[in-house]
Amino acid sequence: MEPEVDNSLLDARALSRIMLWTLAMFLFSIFFGAVMVFLAGPKTGLLAETLFIIPALLFVYRRRMPFARTFRFNPVSPQILFYTLLLALPVMILGDELDRLIAIFFPLPSWFDVGDLMSIHSLSDGFLIIGNGVIVAAIAEEMLFRGLIQRSLERMHDIATAIALSAIIFAMFHFNIWWMIQITLLGLVLGYIAWRSDSIWPAILIHGFNNLLSILAANAAEEKLAWYTSGEHVHWIWLAASLLLLIPAFAGFQKACTARRLPAATDRTIGDDHD
Repeated sequence: MEPEVDNSLLDARALSRIMLWTLAMFLFSIFFGAVMVFLAGPKTGLLAETLFIIPALLFVYRRRMPFARTFRFNPVSPQILFYTLLLALPVMILGDELDRLIAIFFPLPSWFDVGDLMSIHSLSDGFLIIGNGVIVAAIAEEMLFRGLIQRSLERMHDIATAIALSAIIFAMFHFNIWWMIQITLLGLVLGYIAWRSDSIWPAILIHGFNNLLSILAANAAEEKLAWYTSGEHVHWIWLAASLLLLIPAFAGFQKACTARRLPAATDRTIGDDHD
């Protein structure tokens, strides 16, 4: 009996086409965003950021690929989501400190300041910035990079290589050389979580949480963050607490993912026995 062909995966040629069309759409979104800024103000330019997912959506629709499986929208257990939330806290805090350390050697230039763009001055600003950055962007980016692209790379390469390649592609598509290391490392974490849980829902949760904290920090007065920071760095107490939480949270996540996969493996074994 011939093995069933998985039509939710792309071959190398199709994957290359998707990335080229995504790049083209990204360039178009810069132009579209500039028009939106000119017509309706700077915050509206954010609406153009998630246009990059359109080529992938159209490709999947035209090829009649199964949407949920292609983009890795597989359900996960409450236990996986719980430990994902526990993981999110230390990952964000340690990532914040890493960002501060890298900024010492590779500081952002003065002209590259997204603080004003992320500043919330009204209710409409809040809906636009949080809705786009926390919900829409997190879902769209995980669909493309940890869903469509990484799943296809997992078929072409070993898991470690697939996760590394998807993280690098993820960082490159942000077109920010000052944040390249941080974004790549975040991509590695999200890639592993998506592969281990076989779902992008946990990755969306961490991605969205990361963006939310960044937005809140950008809008918080410096004196209100005194409990969290020590000079230019995260206070050592929070770093120590993050390291202590990271180990049991990761172990719990691993255990929850293993427990989720065991029933599926058992069902396949029983099915094989009846063939």
